[in-house]
Amino acid sequence: MLKSSSYIYLVSRAHGLATHLLKQEEIESLAKTSDLKGFLENVSKGDYVRWLGGLDKESVDAKSLSRVFASVYVDRLVHLTRITSGRFRAFLTEYLGRVEVENLKRVLRAKMGDKPISLEDLLPLSREFETINFSDVVNVKTLDDVSFHLAPSPYREAVDAFPMAKSMGSTYPIELLVENIYFTNTLEAATKLPSAKSISEVIRNEYAASLVYNVLAMKFLGSPMAVFEKYTGMISKGLGVSPEFVNDLLRSREDTVVGVIRGSRFSWLAQYIEEAVEKGSVVELYRAVKRGFAEYFRSIGRKKPLDMVYVLWYLYSAEYEYINLSTIATAKELGLDPSEIPIF
Repeated sequence: MLKSSSYIYLVSRAHGLATHLLKQEEIESLAKTSDLKGFLENVSKGDYVRWLGGLDKESVDAKSLSRVFASVYVDRLVHLTRITSGRFRAFLTEYLGRVEVENLKRVLRAKMGDKPISLEDLLPLSREFETINFSDVVNVKTLDDVSFHLAPSPYREAVDAFPMAKSMGSTYPIELLVENIYFTNTLEAATKLPSAKSISEVIRNEYAASLVYNVLAMKFLGSPMAVFEKYTGMISKGLGVSPEFVNDLLRSREDTVVGVIRGSRFSWLAQYIEEAVEKGSVVELYRAVKRGFAEYFRSIGRKKPLDMVYVLWYLYSAEYEYINLSTIATAKELGLDPSEIPIF
């Protein structure tokens, strides 16, 4: 089937924009720099000189660097969204919702922990792409106040999870439902694209990785999972799996959950999380899921350079570059050894 000019243009632009991404070996080399100053000097030698060249190398800190990296990341997503139209723009706008989801998580965690948060702590997303007014949300006093802002938003169903989150002292239940809504909407937009099947498969695998992380993190905290079984139908539909798989994931013990995953269409994830599950470590689980999905999407992107999946590869790569650079900056400020820095 002949591809439309819009399709060809978008994939071609993704290839062009991808030349500005750092190579994985460059990321790994930056992690080996001696300190924060050395990291700044080295990361400023390439494209990042446009954003970092004016910073005072003597007074810069990890937080200010992370804000720059966040701006570059979001600008990359927004730029690709704005140069497209029709169903491609509709899909990329839904995909861009992941930035809003990340900001919502940061606000939820701050309010749960009674910690201060401001717009400077969030990814800098234009108001036109937000469904929540974060200028107001960052200033509310309590976690319950955040729920009032979610009620009229696309994330209204997540309000149901606030009581459980408060009883647990963790925002994971809310985050699970927020992400379910995000992935459901993104997958719906993907169905209208050429290569819908391959695009949806990649997104479903990310959805599965995110679901596994949230469910296991709650299991590690000893949370009752039965309350989430009412969402089994919704989750299984989005994932493209039987409700039995979701129920098994929710009901399984920590010593059997890896087997449930290994027997599913997301079996690739099992090898990455096995050790973290044995240790019951949320931190190691997060790193394992991130690393596993990174290897998954990179392998898919290399196989389909002329497909819309390559556009997804570019978008994911931009996100992981932001995560890696921010992680390295923080690690250098803390004086961590390069071997202690998680690179995805």
